[in-house]
Amino acid sequence: MDESPSVVYEDNDVIVVRAPSDEELERIVVDILARRGKPVSWKELRRELSGVVGEDRLRKVLIRLVERDEVVEMIDGTFGLKGMEETYTPARTKKRVRPLVPSRFRKRWGHLIEATGSISAAIQYLIDMKLKERKAKPR
Repeated sequence: MDESPSVVYEDNDVIVVRAPSDEELERIVVDILARRGKPVSWKELRRELSGVVGEDRLRKVLIRLVERDEVVEMIDGTFGLKGMEETYTPARTKKRVRPLVPSRFRKRWGHLIEATGSISAAIQYLIDMKLKERKAKPR
């Protein structure tokens, strides 16, 4: 978070800052994803923004970013910037939570899930494909 939040009150023991607006929060989320350079889980985003914003606001902002195609919900439930899905190797998950924006998720991943039979099988397929790509690349 590069932008310094507006300080409402400050003394030797406490600093109180104004919570970011939804637009500022969108920029903060995009900045976190760009800084990390790879998709980030809900848990990681929540942990990084704890004390700044609640889960409901974070969820609403993520939904808006996904709907505008600025952020992609990966097949394994992580979130990344548009284009990261091309190079990202998904992680195996024990339990896949329901997508934040089901229509966007189906549009992006539905064909693969239908072809493989399940989200778990689609994740495994993507992992296998990435491993084959790495082996095929000459060093």
